[in-house]
Amino acid sequence: MTAPDGVLSGRTVCVTGAAGGIGLETAVALAKLGAHVAVVARDSSRGAPALDRIRRDGGRVELLTMDLGSLSSIREAAERFASRHARLDVLVHNAAVAVRRRELTPDGHERTWATNFLAPFLLTRLWMPLLEAGDAPRVVNVASEAHRSARLDWSDPELERGFAPFRAYANTKLALILFTRELSRRKPSIAVNAVHPGVIATGIWRAVPAPGRWLLSAVLPSAKKGARPVVRLASDPALAGVTGRYFDKVREARPSAAASDDRAAARLWEIAEKATAGA
Repeated sequence: MTAPDGVLSGRTVCVTGAAGGIGLETAVALAKLGAHVAVVARDSSRGAPALDRIRRDGGRVELLTMDLGSLSSIREAAERFASRHARLDVLVHNAAVAVRRRELTPDGHERTWATNFLAPFLLTRLWMPLLEAGDAPRVVNVASEAHRSARLDWSDPELERGFAPFRAYANTKLALILFTRELSRRKPSIAVNAVHPGVIATGIWRAVPAPGRWLLSAVLPSAKKGARPVVRLASDPALAGVTGRYFDKVREARPSAAASDDRAAARLWEIAEKATAGA
């Protein structure tokens, strides 16, 4: 079931990584459902195409510039948004990166871990008062079936030793599902769910050599198709009150044993709190 037109009228939603790919298609679809959409992009030039496309369709949209690899940028942007909005009804954490080599953010965190996990964790916590003021608020975390290959080393969650690109990416998707689990326990009034949108042709594959990127773009489903499960979790009235779940596209699925570990979810929350404190 999909949401009817206008189901998000009067709602404010925010989509990270909305400059292209699944994030852009999600933002466009939610605007068509009547929402006022805040598009998160690193800078105005990246966000401009999304704003133009939504406005051409008559949608209501604003740009929120934010570098998800910088904790101070996240805090500054969160304050800017909160100064203009009294509530936030839907928050979609879509932004993600995959890198070939281990590199650090200005805060000293491994970039994949910082962008794909610490950023959603911090932004959600900063906007908790806005979400709690929202109308049946929802948080949607775009995860991946890659989480089944993840292995978190609690003594080295940011892979200072033995960094491998796919492992780093998979670990962040496992972390997002654990975050979903713990947030749903701590804040039962907020419907928070994780979703694997499918293996989709998006910019996440930019780290793949050019011939591989061309092949992937030729065989993988489009970003528009990948956005559908995300839009459903963000808007479908039939999912009101559903929380703490993991979906493989539109079907609820059982995540890996590692992603179903309540003790691990609580432990990871503490790690993320320390990593983002005082930023």
